Amino acid sequence: MTVDISTLFTQAAYKWLDAEALRETASGRSLTFAGLERALDDVGQAFDTLGIARGERVGLLADAGIDYLLADYGSMANGRVRVPLDGSLAQAELLAQLRDAEAALLLFSPEHETTAQALREAGVRCEPLARIGEFSAPPGQRRPLPAADDLASLSYTGGTTGKPKAVMHSHRTLTAVLQNIVLARGALPGDVLVNVRPLWPIAAVAVFGHLLSGGSVVLAGRFEAKVFIELLQRQRAAFTSLVPTQLLRLLRENPESPAQLPTLKCLDVGAAAMSPEVLDGACQLFGERLGVLYGMTEAPWSCYLPPVQMSQVRQRGESAEGLVGRPVFSANMRIDQPDAQGIGEILLGGPQLMLGYWCQEELSASVLSDGWLRSGDLGVMADDGLFRVLGRTKDIIRSGGKSVQPGEVEQCLLGHAQVADAYVFGMPDEEWGERVCAAVVPIGELATEHLLEHCRAQLSRFKVPKQIHLIDELPRSHYGKVQRKRLLELLVPSDKLQASG
Repeated sequence: MTVDISTLFTQAAYKWLDAEALRETASGRSLTFAGLERALDDVGQAFDTLGIARGERVGLLADAGIDYLLADYGSMANGRVRVPLDGSLAQAELLAQLRDAEAALLLFSPEHETTAQALREAGVRCEPLARIGEFSAPPGQRRPLPAADDLASLSYTGGTTGKPKAVMHSHRTLTAVLQNIVLARGALPGDVLVNVRPLWPIAAVAVFGHLLSGGSVVLAGRFEAKVFIELLQRQRAAFTSLVPTQLLRLLRENPESPAQLPTLKCLDVGAAAMSPEVLDGACQLFGERLGVLYGMTEAPWSCYLPPVQMSQVRQRGESAEGLVGRPVFSANMRIDQPDAQGIGEILLGGPQLMLGYWCQEELSASVLSDGWLRSGDLGVMADDGLFRVLGRTKDIIRSGGKSVQPGEVEQCLLGHAQVADAYVFGMPDEEWGERVCAAVVPIGELATEHLLEHCRAQLSRFKVPKQIHLIDELPRSHYGKVQRKRLLELLVPSDKLQASG
């Protein structure tokens, strides 16, 4: 029998009854493990009273705080389906996702009151997040346990155009994810995890994994580079997690290193590649306590590079760029159809894989086959079993019958002393099929011809950008990924276009 989400919370409460589970810095509010268990019962009572049946979807539109987690965890623990939403999306995009999920209810925090009102007028049932705290479960009432294969989560992912795409996870698949987190991270009872990241779509599950180790989670609001090191010191953090864009901002605010963090065991980074400069700076600042996680909403926490392995690679003088470690406990990975250099698409396997995409059987079948998930990432596995991610398969540029990996060109550009950031992409070309293009954020005045000379000296001619756009900043998501659609809107038309000839 597979354990469900509700049972995992009950077990944690038995083990660490009066230990602190959650603390919110903004309000000073906290919950013990026993208090969290009682609060989840109350959430179930709220759903029953509000007429939200088991199996129905509950949308969540709120900032990272205790109330958010109670709604998130309470939905799953009481047989409802969590639908975490990105608060930065436009109203029309949120409405499309809520309608696609056929959400019975949207719970929102005060910051999203205006959006909720507009959604309410569009026919969505909306209730303030605080409403679920108005109900109390009768003493001794037990939560009906969900079945292992019951749907627990719908997480919308991908772009913001076209039909919404929601990843389905059951209690069984999320239990596998949580098991992987607990074993990979190695947290101990009482270890403090400081969270400054949004909890959608899957970060709340990573936080849950820390709780299942008996750790305490400090919900510290939004990331602020100027005070982050002080925050870790004040909270005596053992663990924390950042995305590469946050890490870059932190390094700009803290040129001196290393930081004095005697209790810190690990800072996990994931979701987007780090440049060698950011990686070096992070290791100097945190003293070789950097971990790298790899996965996707469809297969969270599938691969992990713990700090000790990162340190070993760097001590050997090897590049850690793109390195994501080895598959975690129950996960599996392999390279599909590797070329002569061993490069191919990364396939992910294991019980942590999603069930598929909500109401999209054809799309699900296109990425799930024989127990494997096509990641869409190009990678290679070294002789020691360590995996390295090289880029996206769909990002490969086919120019003049030859293949160009954008990451290789980007690293060449970033090697120029006057380049702060770079993104390489392909554009349709009548003669070449695709032409290599680059968007570059310069440092000071940069002569494009000097940049092209730099590329010609290091790259084969067919890899040298045919076009270079100089821009002030690359549009990136919270997770650090360049938003190509927004970038192209900025570049066309562009009066800063230069050609290589």
